[in-house]
Amino acid sequence: MSMDDQQPEPVHVSTEEACSTDEACDQTQSQTETQGERRRKSESSSVPNSIERLRSEFDKLLGVAVEQGERALDRLGLFGNEAVWMPRVDVLELEEKVQVSFDLPGVTAEEINITLAGNMLTIAGSRSTGTFTTSGQTARVSERPSGQFRRSVPMPVAVDPDKVTASVQNGILSVELEKSSTVKPRQIPISSAAGTSF
Repeated sequence: MSMDDQQPEPVHVSTEEACSTDEACDQTQSQTETQGERRRKSESSSVPNSIERLRSEFDKLLGVAVEQGERALDRLGLFGNEAVWMPRVDVLELEEKVQVSFDLPGVTAEEINITLAGNMLTIAGSRSTGTFTTSGQTARVSERPSGQFRRSVPMPVAVDPDKVTASVQNGILSVELEKSSTVKPRQIPISSAAGTSF
């Protein structure tokens, strides 16, 4: 075989300098691991930041959609001429019932109307505790909503319309709805082929 027919052997080129001692190799390996750990930590910390940014963007989009929807309903005159605001709500499902709590500071029981149509709980009413100005006064900030409010909340399970209670205390409207007997867990007996049950 001639020299021309021989294939050159591949040569591995390393950009790292060879370690002169075992201690130097250990330090180099330790530095590489530390850099890898830092990279992993920064990547893992960026995941919550990315989720938070995504959540913030979603909240902005949802806020714009709700605001535009409220304006459209107002233009259609579905709720009269006054703007309608929506109180904040918490829905808690327990074993036997569903608890719904609405933030309604400054609203009395007489100012609230509650209806249950199918599985949709709706509250509506009016609050007149907004900031009012007289001659010579200027409202610099007015964030507390006043006027007509309305909020509809779908129930997570079927509820019994005859077993609903509501109360107002410390600005919180609490509504408790007992679950329908069709959704309550119950023990089912099992029968064998011989006709005996377990």
